[in-house]
Amino acid sequence: MSAALLGILSALSFGAADFMARFSTRAHNPVASYGAVLLVGAIATSLVVLVSGQSLVWSPLGVGFAMLHGLASAVMAVLLYWGLARGPISVVAPIVASHPAFVLMVMVALGSRPEVAQWVAMAVVLAGGILIAWMAEEDEPGDARDPSHLRTTLRIAVAACLIYVALVLTGQQAVPEIGALQTTWIGRLTGLAAIVAVAAASRQSLAIRPRWMPFLLVQGFADMLGYATLTAGGGTAHPEITAVISAGFSVVTVLLAWAILKERIGPLQWLAIAMIAGGSAVLAGG
Repeated sequence: MSAALLGILSALSFGAADFMARFSTRAHNPVASYGAVLLVGAIATSLVVLVSGQSLVWSPLGVGFAMLHGLASAVMAVLLYWGLARGPISVVAPIVASHPAFVLMVMVALGSRPEVAQWVAMAVVLAGGILIAWMAEEDEPGDARDPSHLRTTLRIAVAACLIYVALVLTGQQAVPEIGALQTTWIGRLTGLAAIVAVAAASRQSLAIRPRWMPFLLVQGFADMLGYATLTAGGGTAHPEITAVISAGFSVVTVLLAWAILKERIGPLQWLAIAMIAGGSAVLAGG
């Protein structure tokens, strides 16, 4: 599968999972919600490893990168949920959405050389993702615009952005060593262990209401597929293309909110959606 198609599948999966997280996180605390998502991913990938008959590869480098990928995924999710809960989204979302720019810088430094048309298409996708994030609306808490509150939120968002870069790069570095399946499996297990440690340290409950289990099962599969396709991009000739298109997951979330929750989409948001769709189509066609 091409890098662009992997990125599109990753964006669709992450977008659906994030839309569902809107509901599951409100019903529980963020650590419990994401912990359940990771548990689903850990069980599902373990079953796939067992039934696939695929031989596990022992590579200290690959396993190390996969563990760092899982740890980064868990820490990034907690930071992202924390930042979004504090608000304002108009500060948090654009900063986190800018992570592909840093991913590109690192990949180019490592020797990747996209063609001119690919550079232009990736720039359009990235600009569209940041634009749609800037246009996000929410009812901000009363202290969200307080300078000290805003500075703390800014630090959380920057940390989430940088860790997002780390999770993309470590996952895609692990794939050539141990494969996408093993990378996702180790990453889910490591992330779950990290979430349990965070919950224990912060004394937050990981209990899930029984009626939410089917919902979180679907959310967990979507999240797992998003990470699996993102890391699988590391085995293609242009992993940076997968990373950039995957970052367009916010479009899927916005479109789901428009279709299901009847949230309004303004002209600039439609423009951003068109930019991301058009840029992704160019990359997929290349």
